[in-house]
Amino acid sequence: GHDSRATALVVSSDGRWVATASRDSTIILWDARDTNISQEWFSHDPGVWYLAFSPDSRYLASVGVDGKVIIWDISRSSHQVTVLEGYTTPLRGCSWSESGAYIAALDNDGTIRLWDGRTLQPLPLDGANKRQEDMLLFSPDGHWLFAHNLDSSGIWDVASGTYLALQRGGPDHPCSAAFSRSSTRVAVGYYRGSIHVWDIAARREPLLLEAHESFVHDVVFSPDGRLLLSASWDKTMKISDARTGAVVRSLDGHKGRVHKACFSPCGRYIASASVDKTVRVWRTGDGSCLATLSDHGEAVWEVAFTPDGTMLWSAADNGTVWGRRVQDIVPDDFEL
Repeated sequence: GHDSRATALVVSSDGRWVATASRDSTIILWDARDTNISQEWFSHDPGVWYLAFSPDSRYLASVGVDGKVIIWDISRSSHQVTVLEGYTTPLRGCSWSESGAYIAALDNDGTIRLWDGRTLQPLPLDGANKRQEDMLLFSPDGHWLFAHNLDSSGIWDVASGTYLALQRGGPDHPCSAAFSRSSTRVAVGYYRGSIHVWDIAARREPLLLEAHESFVHDVVFSPDGRLLLSASWDKTMKISDARTGAVVRSLDGHKGRVHKACFSPCGRYIASASVDKTVRVWRTGDGSCLATLSDHGEAVWEVAFTPDGTMLWSAADNGTVWGRRVQDIVPDDFEL
């Protein structure tokens, strides 16, 4: 693994690769099935912050403290294809649209830049340099680019470059977000524990979920879009009805802040990563904890299933990375 905190863990859409990044300026490409290291690169000294695979799984984008966006070819030669210039400050966000049409990056000053995902040429995005954003996220259909800062959140229609404000001002600050698979809804988690869910087409007041007592660090829709999973610094996760906002069940058991959570591709399982040094696997249907994994020995920051649901990957504060067969984790309950 890495020699310092793991800062990113991403899985390629074909399920073949897992990539991890670290503050030690290394990027490691893993074989997602046999968990062996395929490639290791040193870049972005003094640290790599974010990674994003291209949707065809041929390329990997990385960003870091050096202000560069580097595109790596992992299909053949496994070397740098190009460096996307334009920033002079450290980068802390990167996203590649699922259509492959766009790459977006975010710097420490909150400036968003957009490139054509195929030609790698820069593209205009109206007002993107004026808002000092904290996060960016493409919708699954690639139509929308979500961004938020301390005071507001909104989405760009990427094709036209026009901006739609979802929320301006208010007593709370957005800190996490997720689109539904249909790209019709976006959920935003807030510092004080609430969650807002917007229906993008309806343009009406959002659905309000009072789910947590503290910082909502992660939100994610279930694969079928019916449920919304939230992970909080109050040490809990909540499963809510994404249409009504009602809390269906609370997942309790972590002894520290929960940083990351995800559904398995079939929706049957949930995995969570916590500062209590564990990864937990839960059954979505009844909220029961099926397994507690303590291999990392330090706070766990990242967790993700492979697209076929057979492997679970996680990465921690000490740079350790684990890939595990889900069937080995929950042998008596495993179903795809």
